This record gives sequence, C-alpha cells and structure tokens, in this order.
Amino acid sequence: MGGEHRKGFWLTLGGVLAFTPDSLLIRLTAVDSFTLAFGRGILGGTVILLGFALYARSEFFGAVRNLGGWGALVCVLQAACAIAFYAAFSYTSVANVLVIFACTPLIAAVLSKMIFNEGISNATRWAIVGAALGLMVVASGSLDSIQWFGDSLALLNATMLALLYTILRGHREINMVPAAGIGLLLTAVVALMFAKFPVMDSVQWASLVLAGLVVLPLALVLMTLGPRYLPAPEVAMISLLEAVLGPLWVWWVIGENPGWQTIAGGSVVIVVLMVHSAVRLRSEGRQVSR
Repeated sequence: MGGEHRKGFWLTLGGVLAFTPDSLLIRLTAVDSFTLAFGRGILGGTVILLGFALYARSEFFGAVRNLGGWGALVCVLQAACAIAFYAAFSYTSVANVLVIFACTPLIAAVLSKMIFNEGISNATRWAIVGAALGLMVVASGSLDSIQWFGDSLALLNATMLALLYTILRGHREINMVPAAGIGLLLTAVVALMFAKFPVMDSVQWASLVLAGLVVLPLALVLMTLGPRYLPAPEVAMISLLEAVLGPLWVWWVIGENPGWQTIAGGSVVIVVLMVHSAVRLRSEGRQVSR
C-alpha cells in the first residue's frame, strides 16, 4: 500500500466510522427535521469553516472565491441533501434510509454517463439491476404505510448526493471543503424558516451538539479528502460500513427493528455492492499493473 493510498484509506475509513453513530444521534435528538437541520447546519458549518480558515489562513478567501459556479452548485446540493436526509428519518426506518443511501455510487455511475459521457461497465450494469431488486424488497415493506414517503426522500437524497459526487469527480481541481461548510450554513438558513424549535431535554441537546460540533464536520471533511487518494470502488466498499453499522447502533440502543423486508432486501443490496466494488477494484488493479 503506497503512501497516498494509505492516506486515502485511513481518511475514508475514519470518515465512514465517524458517520456510523450519526443515525443514532438523529434518533436521540428527536426533533422535527427542520429544527434538526438548523441546529446541525449552524454548528457543523461553523466548525468546518473555522477549521478551514485556521488551516488556509491568508488563502481562505481565495479558496472561497475559487469555488466558482460549480462550488456554488455543490453548496446548494449539500443543503438540499441534508434537508432530504433528515426529513427521510421522520417517515421511515434508519435501516431503510442507509440501505438506499448505500446505492449512491451506482446512481453516480449513471449520472457520470449522462453528464460526462463516462462508460458504464457490464459489472456496474448488473449491480444496478441487483441493487434495484433489493430496493424493491426493501420498499415492499413500506407500501402500506407512510414509510414509502420516507423511502422516496431517501432515494431523492441519494440521487442528489450522487450528482454532488459526480461534480466533485469532474472538478477535482477545486478544493470543495469550504463548499461543505457553506452548504451546511445554507441548510440552516433554509431550515430556519420552517423549524419548530421545541423544548429539548439534556439527552437531546447532548446528541445535537455532539453531532453538530464533532461527528458531522469530522466525517464530512474526511469524506471530502479521502476519495482524492483512493479508487472509487474502494471508497464505495468502505462506505458500506455505514449501511451495516448504522442500523445496528439504533437497533442496539433504542430497539428500532427494521423489519424482515429491510433485512432481506438490504442484505441483497450490500452483497451486490460488495461484489461490484471487489470486481471493479480487481479490474483497476489489473489495468495499473499493465
């Protein structure tokens, strides 16, 4: 494992592991989605921008100006993703949200084909079919309840996030860390107009502050930096840890049972994505060795 590859691996793994308790913290905060989006957005965005300002120093404003139109679009997508993501938790289970979220790399492959005319391999085509079948099983448990709306929001979030990743991939020359911070602050501005701001107890406040000041900014920064040094299939494979560990945290602490459809369909999705990532990683390794 080379130096840059090792750096990318540990940055990405750290980002994913930092994200794994995030779903539990969302459940423990237990407020409406807009209040959640405001609190986490204002805290997380401030931490990211202050941290980047301390790192970049005199180059901070130059980095913000260099974001340009694509960076502005990333800010808007970041805000839209956050609001859709938090809203999804209000209507469906953590497991459903994270299983659908895990399909983001496959959606990104389709968008890359549409926007940058990048080819889609046969392995990716089969993975899309397999993941779609798994998601149909997951969704079958939501058809007779309001969960279908939460699943739809989770799919919307995954699609917008895939578009965001596609833009990051197509414009690697731009440092998008400040865009992540500005996007979170934009989330807070939008959410402020709709938030209910209920009275919160100590557990709710602790969960909100821990997520906003530590978990969210740490995970976002690491996940923005790590994929620069790591092949996309390996990033996708490491990211599956969130879809596996996130629901386990929630199940263990507050007893949220996702249901057999989610367990069955989610297992299909995760196996398909693992095999797809392994095949692509092996293929890229062969190309490098030549």
